[in-house]
Formats: sequence, structure tokens, C-alpha cells
Amino acid sequence: MPALRALAGAVAIAASATAVTAVPAVAHSPEHVRCKTSSLVAAITRANARGFGKFSLAKGCVYDFTAPFSGEDATPPIAVPVTIDGNGATLRRGTTANLFRLLDVAAGGRATLSDLKIENGEVTDDGGGVLVQDRGSLHATSVLVKGNTAHNNGGGIENLGTLRLVRSRVANNNAAASGGGISTEGSASVISTSIEGNTASRFFGGGVFNDNRITISRSSITGNRVTAGDGGGLWNNFRMTVDDSTIVDNAASDHGGGVTNAQLGRATFNRSTIKRNTAVLVAGGIYNVDSGSYLVLNHSSVTKNKAGNAPGGVFNETGDIVVNKHSPITGNRPTNCVGSPSPVAGCTG
Repeated sequence: MPALRALAGAVAIAASATAVTAVPAVAHSPEHVRCKTSSLVAAITRANARGFGKFSLAKGCVYDFTAPFSGEDATPPIAVPVTIDGNGATLRRGTTANLFRLLDVAAGGRATLSDLKIENGEVTDDGGGVLVQDRGSLHATSVLVKGNTAHNNGGGIENLGTLRLVRSRVANNNAAASGGGISTEGSASVISTSIEGNTASRFFGGGVFNDNRITISRSSITGNRVTAGDGGGLWNNFRMTVDDSTIVDNAASDHGGGVTNAQLGRATFNRSTIKRNTAVLVAGGIYNVDSGSYLVLNHSSVTKNKAGNAPGGVFNETGDIVVNKHSPITGNRPTNCVGSPSPVAGCTG
């Protein structure tokens, strides 16, 4: 018995020593980045080399880039997990500089941004302000993406990976092809965000072009336009869900001033408003086109939209389906749904 008590005492002492000497995990403090573009480039370079980065930018600083780091990128492509607290700073391409975007998230990169402005990027290809590459991801909170230009798709943001926008603004960006504000061919979620005043010069989606899966909630899509194509506010080609949002005052030179749902697209609107959008040809409100497209309106309204030809509210192509659950389609000009090749459930006039 004494030997057992001695052994138990030794075990207790060893356990106590282990508890005392255990070292807690250390949280890495953010690295302060001075108000110089070269300092930000160096910080991202170091992060890529060590496998992670956590930065705090100089408060209110304008990082005014006059030359790219390489190719069409102002900064090194982010290839690792990186967190950037913008602290109210701005990443901006100088007005006389060559063409480049401000941020590029490469495959394997995970960028988390907050309180940051991204302005005046311009590229000959996709993603005027930000490019998220395949297998890259961007989570942005309280970020402004403004006044960027792509000579192809995604004036503000081109997403090929994973995109999450929260309490942000995508405003006054331009794409020569599709997705004036955002072009996404990866998965995307847009939450409590404003997408406003963006332009696609041809093809599709003045505000948003979606060719994968996107969820938009508690957001506003306003004042966007496509000058030679369809879908002034939104253009959907695959899976789109819009919850508690407004699609207002958008315009298309052809069809679907507010929304175009095309090419086997499945679009669902829950408790949302499609209002005062315009199209030069048909469907100021919603253009549901290409055989196999599926549209659900659930406690949503399509009102006061206008088109040059009937219908002004909802156009439904032959073979397509519109499911209407307590959703008024009223006050559209020249008609609500008359002139549509296939009937629109719950719509008269």
C-alpha cells in the first residue's frame, strides 16, 4: 500500500508540473504596414514566403500605385491565408499609370479584407479591381470597390473561386463585356451589400453576371446598366437565390432591365422587390429565356417596370417555368405579362 501511495503521488506531481509548464498558443499580432506601396508589396511577399500574413494598414493612407508589381497586378498574388485590416486605407491605381488591378488572390490563397477601399484599377483582361483565381477565396467586410475597369469581364471583381461580400459596396465599375460590378464563375455570397451604378458595355449583367452559384441577401442592386445586351441588374446562367433584396432602377439596351435568367438558369426570389427597371426591347422587370430556365417568385413583387415592347413586367420563353407564390406583377408598361410566349403564373394584363 505505501508503494502504491508513493506511485500515485509521483503521478500527481508529474501532472502538476506538466500543467504548469504548458505554453498557450500565441496569437500573431498584425504587422503594421507603413504608408508606402513598397511596404505593402514587401508585406505580401513575406507572407507568401512564410505561409500566412496578418496586416494592419496605415490609418486613412492612400496607397497610390504608379506601376505594377508584375504583369497586371499591383501587388504580389496572395497565395496563402492573409488578413488585411484596411483601417480606412485606399488601394488605388494612379491615373497616369499603366494598366493593372489592385489585388489578386491566387490558387490556395485566402484573403480576408476589412475597412478598405479599392479604386481605379484597370486591366486588359478580367477583374479590374480584384481577381479571385480558381481555388482562391476572398472574404471582404466593409470594403468599397469603386471606379475600376476591365476590358473583358468583371469591372470591379472577377471571381473564379469563392467570394463573400458583407456590408460592402461595389460601385461605378465598368466591364467591356459582362459583369460591370461583379462577374462570378465560382461560388459567391453577397450580404447586406450595395451593387450600384456599374456598367457592362456588351453582353450581360450590368451589376452582376453569374455563371455558377450565388446567394444575394439583404442587398440592393440599383442603377446598373448594360449598354448592348441583357440583364441590367442581374444576369443568371446557373443557380441564383435572392433574399430580402431590391433590384431597382437598372437598365438594359435589349432585354431584362432588372433580371435576365437564361440558359437553364434556376433563379429564386424570396421577399424581394424588382421595381422601376427598364429595357429597350422587352421585359423591363424579368426576362426568363432559353428553354429550361426556371424562375420562382416567392412573396416578391415585380412592379412599375417598363419596356419598349410587351411585356414590360415578366417575359417567359416557351418551355420555361415561372412559379408564383403570392407575388404581385402589377403596374408594368406596356403590359405586365401579355405578349409573353408562355403564360406567367399569377399574372394578368
